[in-house]
Amino acid sequence: MMVLPPLKEHTMPRPGKPRFEEPYLVPDDQYEDFWESIYRSLRSLKFRSPVVRKIRSYINPLFGFFGFRVHPVTQEPHYFHAGVSLDLKNNRKIYPISSGILEYAGYGAVNGHYVLISHPDVVTEDGYALHSMYCHLKKPLIKFNSYQKMLREISLGSYPLIEVPADTVLGTAATSGLSRENHPGIYLQLSFRKYNEIPIIIDPLRVYQEKKGLNTSREISSPEEIEKMFAH
Repeated sequence: MMVLPPLKEHTMPRPGKPRFEEPYLVPDDQYEDFWESIYRSLRSLKFRSPVVRKIRSYINPLFGFFGFRVHPVTQEPHYFHAGVSLDLKNNRKIYPISSGILEYAGYGAVNGHYVLISHPDVVTEDGYALHSMYCHLKKPLIKFNSYQKMLREISLGSYPLIEVPADTVLGTAATSGLSRENHPGIYLQLSFRKYNEIPIIIDPLRVYQEKKGLNTSREISSPEEIEKMFAH
């Protein structure tokens, strides 16, 4: 098990939180040295890519990285992307970054078909646990049955614990939810979560490599520039 130091005091609220999404905390850049030490620790665990090969090669440089961008669907400028988006072929198999516990599998208007997995072997001293979320799937290939859902509600999500091995196919790449039409892929989000606390979202790419990625659309704001960006 890996136990990381408390993270919350080194975070800030997600900039410009969209009305339709839950509130998140994100790393505060003024504590870059602290966060690099966290990412370095996570890199030592050698997480697998959800698509087997290195994930950076699938990230659209315009708007696929963690951080500010022009939203590829709503075309909103200075939108803070709280994960990474991978452009993939339709029906590409998606795997968890590591073994874990199934926390949710279902559908949301924004996330489409998605799966949320906890990784209780990576925790913080103040009780947060690492989670990974895989969105815009064609459909989840793992899920709770009706009886298990009832037990989960009664137990506040603590029972039953459905193990998800690292070689499990979670689903396949698609365009469900708020995603680009005719551009299948997945949205990968990594977070530290604790019951009744705001999730702390981290940059997934930095658990694979030291260098962060920056969206080339992060400073584009004029309607003319945005229209030109999507004209092709």
